[in-house]
Amino acid sequence: MFIDENKKERIFSLMKLYSKTEIFEVIAKFLKKNPLGMLEILGPTGSGKTGFAVEIAQALGNAEIICVDSRQVFLDIDISSEKVTMEEMGGILHWGLNLISPEGTFSVVDFQKYAFEKIKNIFDRDNIPILCGGTMLWLDAVSENYLFDEDPAKKSEKRGNPRYPVLKIGIHWDRAVLYERLDKRAGQQFDRGLVEETENLRKTYNFSKSALTSFGYKEVMRYLDKEITKEEAIVANQKRNRNYAKRQLTWWRGREDVLWMDGETL
Repeated sequence: MFIDENKKERIFSLMKLYSKTEIFEVIAKFLKKNPLGMLEILGPTGSGKTGFAVEIAQALGNAEIICVDSRQVFLDIDISSEKVTMEEMGGILHWGLNLISPEGTFSVVDFQKYAFEKIKNIFDRDNIPILCGGTMLWLDAVSENYLFDEDPAKKSEKRGNPRYPVLKIGIHWDRAVLYERLDKRAGQQFDRGLVEETENLRKTYNFSKSALTSFGYKEVMRYLDKEITKEEAIVANQKRNRNYAKRQLTWWRGREDVLWMDGETL
């Protein structure tokens, strides 16, 4: 059944929004009650997940971050995927980055196996795992322990018993403000070298279908091939980012297992 965008926004507006201070209080209580619990920071693209996860990890003093992003697993896909930089890491260990060539593939099954191994390693070091990202199925596959068929081509979403207690925290922005943030970021990617990154990748690799989905590449390739102008490429990239944010919000809408923090308090 079709639901207009205004009604969807009203659904989100009815939920309780926590301030950053309140979220930190909830985290402290959760970890005191669940010594082997982990945190999950989720939200639409451009919502500020990475910076907030780093802030939490620095405050805790013994946390490590597992990036949950189906594009950041690829080597050299940096600007397009908004991959966290060494400076932005703030001294916190990050996992889930640069795992495979852009010519390869990395499925949700591959990531789930990788993440469970890293989570165990982190707990073995007496540290706290923080899942951080916006790839919806990948997040759920780990936190809800999806049981996949032996044939990875079969997309099973059966849930097993969760391996660890998880506190899920989402970052919420008013839709109009979020879109402003996304439009600004998409434009800045071109200023930061997205065209040059695309040129270098195209010369170096034969993109896999998975790697090519990273935002901006298709648009920049059309620009490089003189099919569209640079301005048209930027507008197209902005639109793709907004559409992806819509899909993410649809995935999480109505989820009672997510505490939503007001992005304005970041």
